[in-house]
Amino acid sequence: MRPTRWMSLLTLAAAVTACEPLPEDSGPGLTEVQLPGADFYPEGLAAASDGTLYVGSVGTGAIARARPGELGAHVFVPGRAAFGVYGLAVDEAHDTLWACTYDDALPPAQPAHLAAYALGTGELKASHALPGASGFCNDVTLDAVGNVYATDTFANTVVRLALGDDALTTWASDAAFAPTAEGNFTLNGIAFDKSGGLYVVKSDTGTLFFIAIQMDGSAAAPVTIPVAPALESPDGLEWVDAQRLLVVENAPGRATLVTLTGDTGTAEVLANGFVEPTAAALTEEGAWVLEGQLGFLFGGPGAPSLPFRAHRLAVPPATTPGT
Repeated sequence: MRPTRWMSLLTLAAAVTACEPLPEDSGPGLTEVQLPGADFYPEGLAAASDGTLYVGSVGTGAIARARPGELGAHVFVPGRAAFGVYGLAVDEAHDTLWACTYDDALPPAQPAHLAAYALGTGELKASHALPGASGFCNDVTLDAVGNVYATDTFANTVVRLALGDDALTTWASDAAFAPTAEGNFTLNGIAFDKSGGLYVVKSDTGTLFFIAIQMDGSAAAPVTIPVAPALESPDGLEWVDAQRLLVVENAPGRATLVTLTGDTGTAEVLANGFVEPTAAALTEEGAWVLEGQLGFLFGGPGAPSLPFRAHRLAVPPATTPGT
């Protein structure tokens, strides 16, 4: 729950002060969802097709749920000491909420697991240890048939749980995934493009990668996608539509749309003013962006703004060339 390698990123984030207010008008309906308790410190966020939001806590180890129209989220999976929940993904076809978890009580055994909870009840169905002796399951996504992929930020890899299998395997590894300095945070947000590949961001360099899923299910070599302006400490990542990605930039406190054209990307800030945002999720109402404020949990000066929240933003429609 307290991965020490995160401290460099959190120190940077805590030093950045948001200079623009959050957007006030995101259209009809709720513009925020409030999370329970003064110690929740959210990190992961996922949405079901009906708009239900699931939020993982680093501070308490709980998972909260907010149904459509609910201002306040309620604890769905109870927390426990020395336990943290990070990235989340909803798999409605298999009645599963996938969660990246980290258990401080487990070392020297592998503390990082990919856990499966029953989507309807919150019951723990399975917990899969990441490959290797240590690791950090950061974010998670699914492909079209139900294979699950997660970033391991300590091992600098993408791991995979094939549908029907019981063990995670290393799916993608490359020298480009390595940290630029010892202890830096590396692979973070991950998203499936609804077609044939995954996009992954690397926090310490701001790099965006595309990894094609080959016919046999293996990973192709990662392709670097240059983005201008460059991304800064990217965290959560969501596929939007029409070659667009929503990227949560942690230290600058912003949500950014990246439009992909050929082998490059163009970044446009959607909203500023978040305090250490960590994740995003898309519903029919718009994009929900989660404020983690994790620097305060890990020793940064000051105190978080309560209650912890997810904020809703309007996402502009995709434009076609020449319009």
